[in-house]
Amino acid sequence: MTKGTETPASGQVPYDSGSEEAGLAETQAGQQKRIWYRSVPFQIAVASGVSFTAPGMWDALGGLGAGGAAEPYAVSAANALVYGLFSIVCVLAGAINNRIGLKYALGLGAIGYPLYGAGLYTNNVHPSTGFLLFGSAMCGISAGFFWAAEAAVIIGYPSPHERAFYLAIWQTAKASGPIVGGAINLGLNANRSTAGSVGSTTYIVFIAIMCLGLPIALLLSPASKVWRKDGTKVLIHRQPTYTAEFKAVWKQLISRRILLLLPAFFISYFYNGYNSTFLTQHFTVRSRAFSSFFTNFSGIFSSFLIAALLDRQSINIKTRAKIAFTCIITILIGTWIWASVLLKQFMDAPEMPVFDWFTGGFGKSYALVFFWAFGGQAFQQFLYWLVGQYATDISSLSHVTGILRGFEALGQTVAWAMQTAPNANGFASIGVNFGMTVLCVVPTWIVLSELEHSHEVQETIEEPVSKVVDESN
Repeated sequence: MTKGTETPASGQVPYDSGSEEAGLAETQAGQQKRIWYRSVPFQIAVASGVSFTAPGMWDALGGLGAGGAAEPYAVSAANALVYGLFSIVCVLAGAINNRIGLKYALGLGAIGYPLYGAGLYTNNVHPSTGFLLFGSAMCGISAGFFWAAEAAVIIGYPSPHERAFYLAIWQTAKASGPIVGGAINLGLNANRSTAGSVGSTTYIVFIAIMCLGLPIALLLSPASKVWRKDGTKVLIHRQPTYTAEFKAVWKQLISRRILLLLPAFFISYFYNGYNSTFLTQHFTVRSRAFSSFFTNFSGIFSSFLIAALLDRQSINIKTRAKIAFTCIITILIGTWIWASVLLKQFMDAPEMPVFDWFTGGFGKSYALVFFWAFGGQAFQQFLYWLVGQYATDISSLSHVTGILRGFEALGQTVAWAMQTAPNANGFASIGVNFGMTVLCVVPTWIVLSELEHSHEVQETIEEPVSKVVDESN
């Protein structure tokens, strides 16, 4: 008998022991073993490893401002292309991933990131937008599969009462990519105290790390073979056809709850476009390298703060959600007021300031970048946690996380498109960000007011009885 293939009872079709079908068969037969590489922590480690190597390095390049380029406009156009394709593919990927399996979806999602890095390298060495746009297009398509799959793993594999903690672990891994990348940037560019583009060696190192994402992704276990320490299953409700999967996505999209959350999805990462331009226009190469290294610590800090609140079972789940959302919105609105004050000061100066690290004006300007990341990462983690509370199983979660990331990417498409013109109005960007942040408050608050408990249907391996986990106390 070939290794990795199991022969079921007579009359049945053989199956691959690593497939979802094999996992379901084993679980139903009561044969699921608690092997360490099938545990939730190992699956989170795999997903976090891919996040570190692929989008983590992508974020590190973005942390340099304009992908490390001297001028932000071509790279802003490339990023708009990335997010435009990403927004379309990600909504559809939730359905496709349910059919092909999360492991292969995650692997497919990791392929495009090295191509994006190669496009930035080519544009840096021999300025040409052709390959940059090609790499961006491939990254946008690939990332659509990646983010829909990874979000489903990070939220769906752990039990409901552990999700915020594992989200924080994932956010830490994702932020660690830019931290390591930022350290590389800092080491290679520490002597460059002027504005401009980073050295080409920086890109080569990043591309090499990005290539590790695919082999790491293939270590992920099928959802049906994962075991939780509380004995509950990761439930799967796969539709029989692709058409049925797409119909299920559409049903989620037009549901009242998702429609109310769309403004929050749209604005959650909108700040990135103006953040990149702000860094490129007002910071030297080495101060941007410092930012790409240090800023990510703010995201790690805010992730664990928000996780400590959201997983605290002694507080009513609705109260937890409202406190977290209020704090996040207060921080984000504060950053845009701060940004408008700084921009007015810059406009009134004899010439537009460019800050080197730890020189006059650097602190108050860089602090804005720090708190954008602090509030932005907390907001994303909060939205992941929120949609996870309403999902009934990992299949429905795959649909809704695809929608979340798709509309988040649509927002970033608009944000980056606003930065493509050399004479882009900074006050317009600030105004749109401020207005959209305020606009999402009321509809999101309505959803929070209706949150009473986790809606995941749970079933234990020993006692296959469906029940709803009540987190209202």
